Amino acid sequence: VIGIILIICCVVGYGNLYNKFLMPRFVLTSLSLLALFLFAIFSRKTIRVPKSNTFYIYSVVIVLSGLSVIWSVNFGEAVFQVCQSMMGLMVCLAFFNFLADEYLATKKILWISAAIILIVYLLFAIIQLFGLHDTSFVQLYAVTGINAHKNMLSIMLFMLSSFLLTALPNTDNKFLKTIFIMFFGLSIFVIVFLKSRAVILCFIVSTIVFLILYLLHIRKPTCSNRFKIITAIISVVLAFLFFTVLLRYFASAMASRTYEQSEIQTSIASTASLVERFTLWSKTYYVVDKHPFIGCGAGNWQICFPDAGLKGLNRADYWNINFTKPHNEYMGILAEYGYVGLFLFLAFVCSLVVFSGFAIIETNDKKEFIFGAITLSIVCGCCVNAFFDFPNSRIEHVVWMGILYAVLFCFMVKKTERLESKNIGKIGNFVSLVLAVLMVIDGAIRFKGERDTVGMQLALRRNDWRNVERISSTAVSLLYTLDPVGMPLHWYHGQSLKAMGNPNAINSFAKAYNNVPFCKENLNDLGIDEYYTAGNYEQAKFLLHEAIRISPNYIYPYLNLTCIYLGENEFRKAKEVIDMVDLDEEKCEFLKSEAGIFEPYNIEAEKQRIDADYDAVVTIRHIIDSLSCKNQE
Repeated sequence: VIGIILIICCVVGYGNLYNKFLMPRFVLTSLSLLALFLFAIFSRKTIRVPKSNTFYIYSVVIVLSGLSVIWSVNFGEAVFQVCQSMMGLMVCLAFFNFLADEYLATKKILWISAAIILIVYLLFAIIQLFGLHDTSFVQLYAVTGINAHKNMLSIMLFMLSSFLLTALPNTDNKFLKTIFIMFFGLSIFVIVFLKSRAVILCFIVSTIVFLILYLLHIRKPTCSNRFKIITAIISVVLAFLFFTVLLRYFASAMASRTYEQSEIQTSIASTASLVERFTLWSKTYYVVDKHPFIGCGAGNWQICFPDAGLKGLNRADYWNINFTKPHNEYMGILAEYGYVGLFLFLAFVCSLVVFSGFAIIETNDKKEFIFGAITLSIVCGCCVNAFFDFPNSRIEHVVWMGILYAVLFCFMVKKTERLESKNIGKIGNFVSLVLAVLMVIDGAIRFKGERDTVGMQLALRRNDWRNVERISSTAVSLLYTLDPVGMPLHWYHGQSLKAMGNPNAINSFAKAYNNVPFCKENLNDLGIDEYYTAGNYEQAKFLLHEAIRISPNYIYPYLNLTCIYLGENEFRKAKEVIDMVDLDEEKCEFLKSEAGIFEPYNIEAEKQRIDADYDAVVTIRHIIDSLSCKNQE
């Protein structure tokens, strides 16, 4: 039953969603965990926790993420992030118990499930590959299998195909062995073809880790517990210093580099995407410095990050691309949970790798060694991938990492100790049940909200403002205030009211400001309404200046602020503002050449908008010069 649920959770999707896989898999996994803990309560089943300090550190990390909801800016995003973290812990706990009770049967279930899911992923990926017109950067991103992104597809192919290799020593069937090896080879081919550099790197790292484990296993070094503890402590300290000191310097140095758009499209060796990541990381330290010890709250990096300014991030500064993650799980943890959270998380990861690594090396059973060594190698590879991406925001990855953690905990805890491990008791069962219920509720609300958001976006493209107003009102809730790309739903509601001439639009913009205080579009619209509707002149100017500070190449706050100064006969200030606009004919042509990449839905309309923006800037400059001359006369 668990195997079937696992397969369904990883495969299923729902078409009428912005991300058709994230929320369906989240809801199904939450329902599965709810059913599991209900079964445990009614059957009086004992649920045990690994008898390991590493597991307790893992639990403390999850508790800290839950507490961060208290000081987070956006409550809904914080709750969802906490639910994802709890899901990983609960999956780990469940599979530790499965392995403790039925070790061989659970391993077989995992191999069968991994094989079926891998076949489905490969099937859809290969069909999409044959549908490509070319192998350009944009075309390759259309190959996602049944995942939301090609990088997510690549890391899942790596995890599942590598995990299948653990089955080789446990079967004498040469045909099955050949099939598993072919699947592994095909998966690596797809990963390389998709130019997923981070996943290729994590495969290389995993191979090195496995070879190191194999060599140590042959030599069978004798290590005391004290040596293992010291190794774990040194690993944690070095990793912590790397992320808090060395990476800060390196990211700042790399972020100053510039790049051409053509580099992104043509070369696998291009550093363009890396430069963008370094820029994101450099700006993330700005968030860290404002919230150093306990962070800005779970899921709130995307809320606080724009405060550092979007200059240098062309996709966010010039276009309506919002970054919801820093493309580095460790940097996200540092920003959202502070130095305390990062240290605890590194303590968990490093102690898990070190202690399970020593346990695997000391294993006498060859089959068990291969099972453990490959599992640990996969985890180490995923840790490397997490340095460049945000896979832990994808439910299928959360589920499989929870399973891999459970396997490593089984190696850390001796076979006799697994059954003797401390159980969570009736209170623990009840708390787990309540948390699972909350996860289901949160998932259902966000599923509905995201489905409504898709309908709202369709109405927006038709300029159907009445439907935009109606749908945005039904989509928003305490647990869902942002669309999947980080735009506040209240902003859409305000846009619709404004388009229909309703003065209450300012109230919606104000609510959006409370949920997302650094959204450039909302700052611009709220600033205009504060001036013309509410008459709060100084507040209006402050908001427009904030929009300019955050996004120096977002043109509308410049135009609106210039018009306000013109209305107040402040010609000098108006000229200063409009002269700050960096837009000429050459830049217009460059932006129009990018329109097909960043505005694919209506390219011609976007090109016309760029021309209109340029004409507006030129016209206002002429008006200011003319009025200035008349004023002097």
